[in-house]
Amino acid sequence: MTLEMGKPVAEAKGEITYAAEFFRWFAEEAVRIDGGYATAPNGQGRFLVMRQPVGPCLLITPWNFPMAMGTRKLGPAIAAGCTVVIKPAEQTPLSMLALTDILAEAGLPAGVLNVLTTSDPGPVMEPLIKDGRIRKISFTGSTAVGKILLAQAADKVLRTSMELGGNAPFLVFDDADLDVAVEGAMMAKTRNMGEACTAANRFYVQRGVAQEFGRRLTSRMAELKVGRGTEEGVKIGPSVD
Repeated sequence: MTLEMGKPVAEAKGEITYAAEFFRWFAEEAVRIDGGYATAPNGQGRFLVMRQPVGPCLLITPWNFPMAMGTRKLGPAIAAGCTVVIKPAEQTPLSMLALTDILAEAGLPAGVLNVLTTSDPGPVMEPLIKDGRIRKISFTGSTAVGKILLAQAADKVLRTSMELGGNAPFLVFDDADLDVAVEGAMMAKTRNMGEACTAANRFYVQRGVAQEFGRRLTSRMAELKVGRGTEEGVKIGPSVD
């Protein structure tokens, strides 16, 4: 993962742990997929709720968390009994291919997980969506692409799950504990090299503490080592604009 998308090795190891947790969680939830039975409010009928797999799912993952965003989507789909076509980001297909090998080794039946790699996703995704066999789309990425996928999904009235964009202002007021505020700012701005939907994209600092907050944050930022993610002590790998 470090060689493919640049994040430092320590963060890559952390993502592997993060990714595995999604499988653990949904494996435990798989035994709790039950329905419901209730009496109608008028007392003259009964409601029976049954939960069944929705069907083949199209999952589209981003490049910034190539493993964790894959397991986050694969876990619930497979736990519910759905087959999957997953399209990793064109920048990071190798992480998903490695995960596919791991799942095959673990005993996932052939044909349940299908990986589709492409450097030009638009012409590939639209025919899949309009084919009629896909029943659910899950996408994590930009709002602009999400709008296109929603429009394409509308024709077949497909179920969709969209995690789009990110808008995360960071607020610091005069009565803030500046040590805590700076620590939070570092986490919000530098986690995963700042390539995260939750990354702070603007800072609003009240006038009374603005100068001191800026000084402390600048000092902390200056301590960061930027370089190849495989190098010792590197905290910030290559960033993508």
